[in-house]
Amino acid sequence: MSLKKIFLHFNPITIIRLHNDSYHTSKMLPIRRGIVGVGSQIPRSYLSFSKTSQFIRFNSSISETENKKTNNNNNDTSIQKKKKKQPDISQLPLNYLGCMADFYIPPKFTKSPILSWPRLIIRRISLFALNTYSIIAYKRELGVPLQFNLWKDKGIESYIRANKSFANACNEGKIKIKQDIINKNLDHVCGIHFIGALLNRSLTFPKDCKLTWELIKIEKDPKIISFNTIPDNNGVAVYVQFIMKLNSKQKITIKDKNDNITQEKESSVEDYLVFSLDPVNQELLLVGKLFESDHIRGLKSDLDMLNTKEMQRFLKLAADIYRADPKDTTQVKQN
Repeated sequence: MSLKKIFLHFNPITIIRLHNDSYHTSKMLPIRRGIVGVGSQIPRSYLSFSKTSQFIRFNSSISETENKKTNNNNNDTSIQKKKKKQPDISQLPLNYLGCMADFYIPPKFTKSPILSWPRLIIRRISLFALNTYSIIAYKRELGVPLQFNLWKDKGIESYIRANKSFANACNEGKIKIKQDIINKNLDHVCGIHFIGALLNRSLTFPKDCKLTWELIKIEKDPKIISFNTIPDNNGVAVYVQFIMKLNSKQKITIKDKNDNITQEKESSVEDYLVFSLDPVNQELLLVGKLFESDHIRGLKSDLDMLNTKEMQRFLKLAADIYRADPKDTTQVKQN
């Protein structure tokens, strides 16, 4: 039994979403105005006035053209200034970088219909190609060595620390103490959305109970199944977000206020943990968790990243590692 079976809902927090505006400008062509065929239709005494009027109107067209050019130049300048002010992900602190997409996670063949296996094989090959491309971009643009083993070790440490900190926070009655425990223990270990999700989960734990979490063993070697570089406005890789598959055996113990064990169980847990990485200083943060994709969807997610509300909802959802697999929830409802 894992912690996700104890808690089913959470209160999310918000994230600031990045968005680039686009601008379009067009240049106006000058139009020269003139008086045509009026000299023979007015008295001589008015000819001088007509010439003056013609001169004024001609100069007026020139001034209008110059004003339009000036306005266009001003608009171009303002657009350049606005472009310079556009948010750059390289200026975003790493702990604000939540799960950036609903990444594709290959489903198991045993859980998929046989007729879908050819498509699943093609998607696995395509995912391998995308991972290879991201690794090449990482080496070419960052020039920093890949340290997969180090990242795996740090990722496991972050996972253990997050679960133990959550259990300790659940055992406290006051909200302020819960906040202090989670923030102090998980600062520079987890992202802010992850920390907020843990805090909201701890508030739903019964006050008269005590929770203990223990990692018994790692059942399989951790695997990085998805590797994605995150570029800045110039298309140069700045951060990395990868998914690590972790199979572990865990023990959950719940005691009542009299210190009597009410529930104790060991279970094997498979997690697809999402990490954000700063390759320069090697800062690694646990930011969320995803589940295996179904056999229907392709590599591209249905998530609309340009939709602010939808993206914020996904960031809050992915940060909660104790939520149930939506596929399991759907099957329960159907049954």
